[in-house]
Amino acid sequence: MREPGRPPVVGEHPDPAAGPDRTTVRVTAAPVVPLDLLCASGTSYFGRPAVPYVPGVQGVGVVEESGVLPAGTRVWFATSAGMAPGDGSLAERCAVPDADVVPLPDGVADPAVAALGLSAVAAWMSLTWRARLQSGETVLVLGAGGAVGQVAVGAARALGAGRVVALCRSDAAAERAARAGADEVVRTGGDVAALAGRLGAACGGAADVVVDPVFGEAATAASRVLAPAAGW
Repeated sequence: MREPGRPPVVGEHPDPAAGPDRTTVRVTAAPVVPLDLLCASGTSYFGRPAVPYVPGVQGVGVVEESGVLPAGTRVWFATSAGMAPGDGSLAERCAVPDADVVPLPDGVADPAVAALGLSAVAAWMSLTWRARLQSGETVLVLGAGGAVGQVAVGAARALGAGRVVALCRSDAAAERAARAGADEVVRTGGDVAALAGRLGAACGGAADVVVDPVFGEAATAASRVLAPAAGW
C-alpha cells in the first residue's frame, strides 16, 4: 500500500526480522476484512496509515522463528497493520508480537481458519461470555448472512440452543444462514412493528438471546421480542 485510498500493488518487500519478543511466521492464508479496507482508505479513526505498508490485520501460517513456539507450529496471528507503523499478513512472511500468536489444532484448513478469524471469536464470545447461552434457549441472530452472523448461527446450534432464528436482507444471505443451521430465516423489510411481529412469530413468542452486529431498525425490532432477562 503506497498511497491511502488507492489500490495496493504487488511488489518486492524486505523480509521481516524476528527481533526480541517477536515471532516470524510464513503466511499460508490471510483474509481481507473491513478493518483492512478502512485503514487502507485513509479515513480510519486510527488516522492515515504510515506508507508504504503491507495490509492485513490477521492471518494463518507456520512459525519460522520464535522465542515462545517451536519452528513449524501452525498458528493464527494478529497484526496492527494500518493502525500503527508496520506490516501485515498479506505478504509471504510476517513478524508479530509473541502475544499475538495462537497455536492451532489440526482438523481445519488454513483458509477456513483465516476466514473465521476474529469474526468467529466475536460470535462465540457474544453467545458464551456476554449472553451466557443456556441449552434450549431461543437465539435470534441479526445480519445472519455475514461472517459474524453465520458463525453465531452455527455456534448457537453447537452450544445447544433450542431454536435459532436468522434475520437476513438478501437471498444469498438467507441461503448462507440456512446452511449454517438456522431453523427459520426472516427477511428484513417493512416498518419496525411489522418486522418485530415476524421475528416474534419465528421465535415462538420471544428471544432469549439476540446477537446484533448490525444495529438500526433490525435491532429496534429485535428489542421488542426480547424475553425477560434476555441476553444481548
